[in-house]
This record gives sequence, C-alpha cells and structure tokens, in this order.
Amino acid sequence: MTTYADLAANLPEQDRADVCELAENVLFMRRKLAETRKGLEGKPVVIPYDNGGGQTGIRANPAYAEYEKLLRSYTQALDALKSALGAAGKVKPVNVAKVAGRSKWKARANG
Repeated sequence: MTTYADLAANLPEQDRADVCELAENVLFMRRKLAETRKGLEGKPVVIPYDNGGGQTGIRANPAYAEYEKLLRSYTQALDALKSALGAAGKVKPVNVAKVAGRSKWKARANG
C-alpha cells in the first residue's frame, strides 16, 4: 500500500511533512465533495425565500455556492500536490484518483 511517506520520499526532508499534510487535506476535501454531491442530488439550484415583512422571492441555493468553493479549493490543492510530487521526480503524472481511493493512509513522512 502506498503511504504518505512513500509519496514524499524524494522530497527534501523539510518539505515532507507539509506535502503529507497537503495530501491529507486533498483526501479530506475529496470525501467532503462526494458527500456534498450526494446531498445536492435532487435539490434545486434556486430556492424560495421569505424574509418576512413581504420580502419573498427566489435566490441561489447557498449549498451549491459552498460546493463550488470547496471544489475550487480542492482543485488548487490537488494541483499543488501534483506539482510538489512531480517536482520531486516521484510520480509522472500523479495518479491521485487511484491513491486517494485508499482509505488507510495513516503513515507520516517520518515513519
């Protein structure tokens, strides 16, 4: 099984912990995106609102906006992780989807 330490092995020692932390965050965001996507299935993109005092209408569903923010953050973090690992010459290209599918990535860069 691939571990964080395996992925970061070719990095300078001072960068290994940061790359491992980044990898953990990428995997966390990936799980949250999947959970959020399931929660959004069947939900409308716009929703009605009633602020009281006669203020009613429709507005964008804030859940979609939050999903989009998380997706942007995930994409940026994934790009940064691929860049860090690619710069180390470890993986060309990084198959993060394959690695991220494994749920027992607990090893750290130092062991």
